[in-house]
Amino acid sequence: MGESVTAQLTRPLNSLIKISLTRLIKSNNPHGAAPTSSNITYHDLRVPVRVGQKNVGDHVKTLFDGEIPTDNDNESFVKSLEKAQLHGMGVRFVIIGSENSVGKWLNGGRQGNGQNYQCFARHFICNPVGPGQGTFFEQTLLLGEVRYDDITMQIDEMARSEGIDQSQIKYGDNIVYDRMVEEASVRCQRRLANIIQCIAKCGLYPICISGGNEDILGMGYGVHLGRTMATGTKANISIGNLDCHGDFKSIEDRGAHSGNGYSFLKYIGCLEKYAVLGLSPYENRQAMMERLISFNCWYRFLDDISLTGASSRPSLHTSVIDMLKYLDTEDSSEVLGLTVDLDVTEDLPTVSCPATIGFTRSQVHELVQEFTRYSKPYFLLIAEGMPDVSTPLTEGNNRVLGKYQAALVSCFLRNSIIVPHI
Repeated sequence: MGESVTAQLTRPLNSLIKISLTRLIKSNNPHGAAPTSSNITYHDLRVPVRVGQKNVGDHVKTLFDGEIPTDNDNESFVKSLEKAQLHGMGVRFVIIGSENSVGKWLNGGRQGNGQNYQCFARHFICNPVGPGQGTFFEQTLLLGEVRYDDITMQIDEMARSEGIDQSQIKYGDNIVYDRMVEEASVRCQRRLANIIQCIAKCGLYPICISGGNEDILGMGYGVHLGRTMATGTKANISIGNLDCHGDFKSIEDRGAHSGNGYSFLKYIGCLEKYAVLGLSPYENRQAMMERLISFNCWYRFLDDISLTGASSRPSLHTSVIDMLKYLDTEDSSEVLGLTVDLDVTEDLPTVSCPATIGFTRSQVHELVQEFTRYSKPYFLLIAEGMPDVSTPLTEGNNRVLGKYQAALVSCFLRNSIIVPHI
């Protein structure tokens, strides 16, 4: 299975781009130009108007502020991204949404509902911006959300034809269904990798709001390809992961899913170092821990960290520094990334696999701040958010989830501007 999935993933990527572009409706630009190609889809987000107050949405850019792609292929998108970067817009960071349910289903997690990027974006653009804080938002492009509907539709059609109840079926119940979902998962990751490749090729910093941590496979592989194309030198990646799960299961386990994305990156030869901070002592099997050890990965359990500074155990700050010392490299071609699995946060119900214990939201924010401030990572992936479909995206637990993800992205952007030495 591992070789088969890897062979599928590493075939030359299809140049077809499927993404729903974000268009912001602002008071000074109520509509914006529409795409000229029927292959380009988009969705609108309205920036609130408040007298005397500037919001993030008044500062961030979209492709509608520059040049809209003329078609849904790599060449058109790279051209639009390059113009956003070089010609007046000054874009440095690109935010993209990605959510499909197949990777989490394969790993036994709760399936997503396709609304996590919208939940994030609605709160992100509404956040107020204080004096002098608009610089990093003005360098940010809110790109849009990857579309997987054509891939998942094939699974739905197969389930209907076979009389399969997708709300009840589990891996192992139907081998034909299992194989179809495994193949779909690889296709989703190839699609994400293709878009990330375009972003990284332009030297832009990708930020992905993801439904599942399987997207580290598409993110990591896309960054690897894009930076290799841009520099002419093989660009390996190293990743620091804030997570209560090690997510380093065998590649022989159920295809590519949210629990083995880092293993696949290691297997295909583009992951140099992997470190995970915040592991739960109750949710990681011995076999996976042995894999982390055998591949010389760095990890630290939650109960080996002093969360209050009142014991002799390493503090949050020390833990981040220890992680970065392990990830540090003198190889200029190596790319560093940060991933945040929201499952690492305690008392956050709107995630796919809530942890028994975890960090508080403030502690995760501090970890992102410390990691970014001291290392200047090239990319950020925030994964596993799952809004409650029974509640509006702006209310209740969804409001908490949206504002929390918006705060983590803002923290990453702000601390990427100035990076002190360790």
